[in-house]
Amino acid sequence: GSAIASQRIAGEADDNVFTLVDKLTMEIKNDLSLPAAARVEQDRPVADVTTHSHEAYRYYLQGVDFSLKWYDEEAEKSYRKALEFDSTFAMAYYRLAYIEWSKGEQEHTKLIAKAVEYSDNVSQKEKHYVKSREAYLSGNYTQYIEELQKIVERYHEEKEAFYYLGFAYMWGLRKHEEAVRYYNKAIEIDPLYKEAYNQLAYTYNEMGNFEKSIWAINEYISLAPDEANPYDSRADLYAYNGKIDQAIESYKKALEIKPDYHWSLGKLGNMYLFKREYAKAESCYKALSSCAEKDWRSWGRTFRACILLYQGKFEEALEVLDDGIAADRMEQAEAVQNAYKHQFKAIIYEEKKNLNLALKEAKISIEIYEKAMRPMEFRWRPFYARLLAESGKIAEAEELARVLKKDNEVKNPDAMFFYWLTLGYIELAKGNPKTASTYLEKTKEVAIYDFGIPFSLARAYLESGRLGEAVTEFEKALSRYDDARVMVPIWAVKAYYLLGLAYERSGWNKKAIEQYEEFLEIWKDADPGIPEVEDAKERLEKLRAESKK
Repeated sequence: GSAIASQRIAGEADDNVFTLVDKLTMEIKNDLSLPAAARVEQDRPVADVTTHSHEAYRYYLQGVDFSLKWYDEEAEKSYRKALEFDSTFAMAYYRLAYIEWSKGEQEHTKLIAKAVEYSDNVSQKEKHYVKSREAYLSGNYTQYIEELQKIVERYHEEKEAFYYLGFAYMWGLRKHEEAVRYYNKAIEIDPLYKEAYNQLAYTYNEMGNFEKSIWAINEYISLAPDEANPYDSRADLYAYNGKIDQAIESYKKALEIKPDYHWSLGKLGNMYLFKREYAKAESCYKALSSCAEKDWRSWGRTFRACILLYQGKFEEALEVLDDGIAADRMEQAEAVQNAYKHQFKAIIYEEKKNLNLALKEAKISIEIYEKAMRPMEFRWRPFYARLLAESGKIAEAEELARVLKKDNEVKNPDAMFFYWLTLGYIELAKGNPKTASTYLEKTKEVAIYDFGIPFSLARAYLESGRLGEAVTEFEKALSRYDDARVMVPIWAVKAYYLLGLAYERSGWNKKAIEQYEEFLEIWKDADPGIPEVEDAKERLEKLRAESKK
């Protein structure tokens, strides 16, 4: 942007910083081409719409700075410190609520309620921000967008509102072109707006334009070369596109800048897991499980179980998970990361065909998740429906699907893919892969990427004889390295076996041999009696013998 005016304000002897801001606001307002309503709007003293505490405001601004760097632990401490000095500081509650929600902590509901309670103390613009976040955290995406639109209609240069609109269209509505438009508008307002470049990079990647995503992330790096998150984001993009070694180097760069950047530490461990460098993965996860933040310690314990699950060591994984659950209980770290431990136990029991225990653990995991992750509390219900269907309880599974449809088709239609995913799981369990593929195709078209979706779709294609499409889906899924793949560690390995089947049935025996070898190498020390392992060994022996004829 270009400068259209400048102002210089001289303070009186008894003026404080808030008084100076009030004077400066009046002068700037006179220079701007504001809408008529904004020009005549009564300006309240800045202290009345923020806080009368200098210390609270200082810690709040410090928290905002940390948030812009994606340093959530430091931001949280700053916002909490601000609230110690002013317990009615609405915008501190507003920003803290999102951090706690992103961590999967139940406290976010109380925090956003506090922001609403004290929102009489904020400006009209900030009221819309508070209402938008309240709507977002309650799952009302329509109101979320409406509140942000009210801001940009009144304040045409409000870059943060355009940024959040881009975020809504990218991660909520999955309308990538609209998201790009809003991010670019934010950048037009402020060419140094690093957060917009960050999200723009992810959006371009989801659109399949890796070249533009790397351009955007390099812009982000150029604007914040001494921060960890730009390199973490670049590593994500490399990992999503199969460039695992480049991803590792970029995660290492993030950790070089900020050794306690736990996001990068966990994801670095995941990359080592995929490379079967288990000692290095264990080292990363151990570092997490001994760090200062209890939530990250819990994640470290969860990830350590992933190594065993990825290796097919289910009995040992159960012991590690039980130890982790006990440690979580002792540390009162019983949020989303704890829910995953119970989910992992459920999928182990699912593999062992002990579906009653699987359902029991799944129910516990969902209860924890639903308390912590509103408005996304229904996210794990398809998993529970799958277990019900596999147990032969088809009517119960279908009733759960009907409830999902009712809960989402009006309030949150953009989350209807959870309903379609549920139907896909049910049809697979009923032995109807052709019907299942129809529902899973609809799911994949609009859902945020999750390894389990293309895996299930590829399986449906394989079982219905659509071999070419099965191969394509499995190959794409196995070329992407991300958290979603780590969090379904058994499927992440079974995909090699199923791709081998798809190749073999297609007559591509050499490729089938490669996949069976990969599968058996990963599960070489797996628990005895896993059917896929025995079948892969037999098929591999047969194909090798045929190749020598």
